[in-house]
Amino acid sequence: MHRRALAAVLLTLATFACTPPPPPPPPAPLPPPPAPSVEELEAEKSVRAQQMWNEGTSFGRQGRWAQAERSYREAATLRPDSATYHMALATALLQQGRDSDAADALLAGIRAEEAETPPNHRLIAVDYERLIQTLERANRLDEARSARERQRLHRMLRDTAPPE
Repeated sequence: MHRRALAAVLLTLATFACTPPPPPPPPAPLPPPPAPSVEELEAEKSVRAQQMWNEGTSFGRQGRWAQAERSYREAATLRPDSATYHMALATALLQQGRDSDAADALLAGIRAEEAETPPNHRLIAVDYERLIQTLERANRLDEARSARERQRLHRMLRDTAPPE
């Protein structure tokens, strides 16, 4: 009987010895990266807008105004407070003969210039002249008259400002 008991113990031990150990538990998932801050998002948008403006400028130098328009439009969408990007978009649209769309871009650029602290009344008066001519070509005469009134205001402010 000892033999049978010994054989049973050995058989039981052999079963455990042949069974592989259970796998380790999976590692805990990594925590998600922290969300970017508002400042980081704004910086990324500014960098991307500058890249798109550079690309648009390159297309414009090649006379590829439709591609320049797309790049400038993205830059202006990313940074709607930038007069530079709106004015570049207006130039691309004017080069394509799209006066009405260009007038909208010019007006957006002027609005951005007017929001600057302090506004550059000399520059704004000149940009209003470009807007007025574009609106007249697009036969948007009521808007051209309103723009002329705004231009008069900026000329007056320009003329009363102390010399730089």
